[in-house]
Amino acid sequence: MNDTWTRRLLIGSAAWNIIGGTTSLLDPANHFAQMYTVAARPDDALLMYFYQCTWINVLAWGAAYLLAAFWRGSRPAVLAAGGIGKAVYFLACAALVGSGVGKPLVLLFGLGDLVMAGLFAWAFLSQRSSAQANDRAFSSKKSMQVRTARI
Repeated sequence: MNDTWTRRLLIGSAAWNIIGGTTSLLDPANHFAQMYTVAARPDDALLMYFYQCTWINVLAWGAAYLLAAFWRGSRPAVLAAGGIGKAVYFLACAALVGSGVGKPLVLLFGLGDLVMAGLFAWAFLSQRSSAQANDRAFSSKKSMQVRTARI
C-alpha cells in the first residue's frame, strides 16, 4: 500500500473511531438499544465508568490514527498496535454476539474493524518492505561511492 492510501486509511479509521466514540458517549441509551439485548442502567456508576472509559479510549485511538496520517514516523507503531487492537475487538464482538447479549449490529461493526485490521497489516508490511528496499538502495549507493573513491 503506498503512502497516499496509508494516509487515507488512517484518516478514515480516525473518522470511524471519532464518530463512533462521540455518538456512543453522547447517547448511551441509544447505543445500548441498538447494540445489545440488555439495557444499561444509568444509575450503575461502575458500568457507566467502564462504558465511558472504553469510548474515551476509542476517541484517543482516533486521534492517534489522525496524527499518524500526517506524521509518518509514528505509522509503524500505530498501524501495528491499532491493527492488533482492531482484530481483538472483532473477537470481543463475536463473543458478545455469541453470548446472546450483542445484537448483529455489534458483529457488523466488529467486521468493519477486522477489515481495517487487515488493511493496517497490509500498510504495515508495505512500509517495512519499502523501508528495506530503500535501505538496500542506500547501502548499495554508499558501497558504490566507497569503491569509486578507492579507484
